[in-house]
Amino acid sequence: MMHWRHLLAALLGILLLLPLAWTLHTAMLGGVRPTPQAKVVPMLSPGERQSLKTYERPCESRKDCEPPLACFFNPRSMWRYCTDSRCMTDQHCSEDMVCRTVETLKGARLLRQCTLVGVRREGEPCADMMTSREAACERGLLCQSEHCGRPCRVEEPGSCPEGFFCREGLDGPSCLPTCEGRACPEGQDCVRLEEGVSVCAQVHGHNCQRTPCPEGQKCSIRNTFSHPNEAWGTCLIRCGDEHTPPCPEGFVCEMKYCRKSCDPAVPNACGPHYKCHRYSEEYAWACEPDM
Repeated sequence: MMHWRHLLAALLGILLLLPLAWTLHTAMLGGVRPTPQAKVVPMLSPGERQSLKTYERPCESRKDCEPPLACFFNPRSMWRYCTDSRCMTDQHCSEDMVCRTVETLKGARLLRQCTLVGVRREGEPCADMMTSREAACERGLLCQSEHCGRPCRVEEPGSCPEGFFCREGLDGPSCLPTCEGRACPEGQDCVRLEEGVSVCAQVHGHNCQRTPCPEGQKCSIRNTFSHPNEAWGTCLIRCGDEHTPPCPEGFVCEMKYCRKSCDPAVPNACGPHYKCHRYSEEYAWACEPDM
């Protein structure tokens, strides 16, 4: 009798584990591995949020926020504040949005936020947490490393189509574009972006991957969802701290780098494919890519 009781208990244990095993198996097949919950700020109840004095208060570092809140820069509102996660699954978001993992300050905990479903296709540049659908990926795609891609399996290179590779991201692995070893259309170069991504694009400004920057300067190559087949290159001079010299004449120090100053009243002050722009009244006018 005791033998049968032990056998029955073991069978019940296996049956209880089957739904969990199936859920994990399905998630792995779909390429979506949930971010470890220990690294994610929890989603609080309305009462818990209101009990925290720093909730939705401006912040500069994690020390400015009471646990478990994180200091988060929201690109929609363009300000940094203390907050919790606003979703854990897609069911916590409206029908036109999905729940995604976003970074806060470097090395700090992660947040789960609702972000728009958009029109960007596989391999195209994207941006999460924006106000426009033009910047967001189509449903079913993940925006990782600023490019849309289908979920994939890192251990199976064939899970991505030709011209893509599988890379781990905050919401699980996804397919990212690469043009390494492939010919680009006439007038375009295979431009290396961050985290192993590379795309065929026409480069405006200084193509510092073809002609390296002077010593001490940083090569920056950027592209954006509004111009997926174009990129802007420049050599950046760091500034703004005690270890760096002042910017050269005709340049201003903005966001830690020297940028060419300009007068918005002067037509074409920055040349083709660039514009005279400032982020707010706190900043000086400077030449930026006309993205």
